[in-house]
Amino acid sequence: MISPSSNIITGSIHDFEKHLTKTWSKIYVLVDENTQEHCLPRLFENLDFFSEAEVLVVEANESSKSIEIAYQLWGAMIETGGDRNSLLVNLGGGMISDLGGFVASTFKRGIDFIHIPTTLLAQVDAAVGGKTGVNFEGYKNQIGTFSFPEFTLIDTSFLETLPEREYLSGLGEVIKYGLIAEASIIDLLQSDKRDENLSEIIKKCIKIKSDIVEKDPLEKNERKKLNFGHTVGHAIETVKKGDLLHGEAIAYGMLCESFLSFKLGLLSENEVLKIEKIIYSFFAPIKLTSDELIDLYSIMKHDKKNSLNEINFSLLDSVGSCLVNQTVSTENIQESLNKYLA
Repeated sequence: MISPSSNIITGSIHDFEKHLTKTWSKIYVLVDENTQEHCLPRLFENLDFFSEAEVLVVEANESSKSIEIAYQLWGAMIETGGDRNSLLVNLGGGMISDLGGFVASTFKRGIDFIHIPTTLLAQVDAAVGGKTGVNFEGYKNQIGTFSFPEFTLIDTSFLETLPEREYLSGLGEVIKYGLIAEASIIDLLQSDKRDENLSEIIKKCIKIKSDIVEKDPLEKNERKKLNFGHTVGHAIETVKKGDLLHGEAIAYGMLCESFLSFKLGLLSENEVLKIEKIIYSFFAPIKLTSDELIDLYSIMKHDKKNSLNEINFSLLDSVGSCLVNQTVSTENIQESLNKYLA
């Protein structure tokens, strides 16, 4: 298994070829419709490595992260002569990282892949840590593997192509890192010089995730900290069926799970208010219908962290520190959902 911290490179896409240590029989580049238009030309115009690459294009939405689309991609690679010495380069956001990593890790029992994340969310989270996966039967990330890329190249200039809403979605995951591990990230986000601090923020997030994954690559214990906000957040994302971006759903999940931390006596009321302030400074409140709230709880029962028929949470015991494997009463869960989402 490749070390999660040794294969993350921050720099320019122009230096891509300097980091190649192998040759491959076939090169594929996976993009969605947005990165095909805004990011792919930068590869083709500047890098000879991609002169004969096969481009695989999927629709730019969460529905592409599915077994059906993976099946189509496997078929396209077989039809074009893909073999076990092929390489898949994943150019895009979190959906592309998850889908492309899954396709590569299973094709011919596993081929090499490289991530070039083009969104803030992917650069700080989805493309780091070796998780791959697709959604199944309406539930998030139910089918997947742990598989590390040859390397992940973080070029922050790709963020210039992002719509504002996509950028803010990435901040949802950035806030998570500040809440679970390093409160100074929150201070950097609240600074008037936030944009100037962006490279430092990204590096801090990557280091936090890499350090955690290094200790627990297969998510047996420590790595579960990275799921703070995701038990409720993934359920919100599923219920809203594409109306919310991932980072937006996680932001609301963090509100609910911070309140659960308070109900367990782990957080003070002032700490919860501080968390509300930072999240609401970037994300407007949302309301779910009564039917959506009922569905939300049902979906949470399928979360991957659950065990012994209990919903498992990763909760905060202070701003900057997180505990895993926390169980909460049904009454407290319902109260948190009603407080922030009803």
